[in-house]
Amino acid sequence: MFAGTLGRSQFFVRSSLLGLAETAVLLTCVAVQHEAFFGPPGQGRYRLAATAFLIGAFFGYKRISYAIRRNRDAGGGELLAGIYLIVTCTALALQIQALIVRTNESPLNGTEHAGLVYLLLGGFWFYLLYAPSAPAEARSGVNSSPGRFISADGDPARVDTQLSLAMEQAIAGERPIPIVPVPARPPGFLGSARQAPVPHRRTEFGRRGLK
Repeated sequence: MFAGTLGRSQFFVRSSLLGLAETAVLLTCVAVQHEAFFGPPGQGRYRLAATAFLIGAFFGYKRISYAIRRNRDAGGGELLAGIYLIVTCTALALQIQALIVRTNESPLNGTEHAGLVYLLLGGFWFYLLYAPSAPAEARSGVNSSPGRFISADGDPARVDTQLSLAMEQAIAGERPIPIVPVPARPPGFLGSARQAPVPHRRTEFGRRGLK
C-alpha cells in the first residue's frame, strides 16, 4: 500500500476519485441517519459520529498512502509525510467533534478549527500535485545502491561496474576472465586453518587379500 511511487497525473486522478467517493459515502450515511443529524445531540448522534469516523479513517488511510507515494516520487523527506499523517488524523478528530456538538441553531458550531486544518491539508495536496518528479538516483538514495566491497586501496567500489568492465576486457582479449575471490577459511580452535577431514577407507578382506 505504501510502497512504490505515484506521478502527478496518477496522484491527481486517484485522490480526486477518492474524495468524490468519500463525499458520496458520507452523504449517503447522513441521508440514512438524517433524524440523528438534524435532531438534538444524543445517542443517535453518537452512532452517526462513529459511522463517520470509520468512513473517514478508511479514506484517510488511502489518502495518506497516496501522499506518501507521491512525496517519495517528488524526492521529499520523511518529515513531510509525518506532518501530513498528523494533520490528517487531527482533521478527522475535529470533524467528528464538530458533528457531535452540531445543533440546528448553530450548524457551523465547532467547525472553525476543522476548517483551518482542512485548508492546511489542501495546501499540502497542491504542493504534492505540482511538485516535479525527482530523478531515479535521487529517489533510490544510498541504501538502495548495488552491493559494495572494499578494494585493496581501501576505497569502496561497485561490484557490478568492476565485473562488467573486467568482462568487456576479457571478451576483447586484453585480460583473462575474472575470477571471484574465495573468502579465506576461518581459523580453527588452535589458530590453524580448518581442513576437511580425510575420508576413512574401509578395510575389507576378500578372496584376493586386502582391498
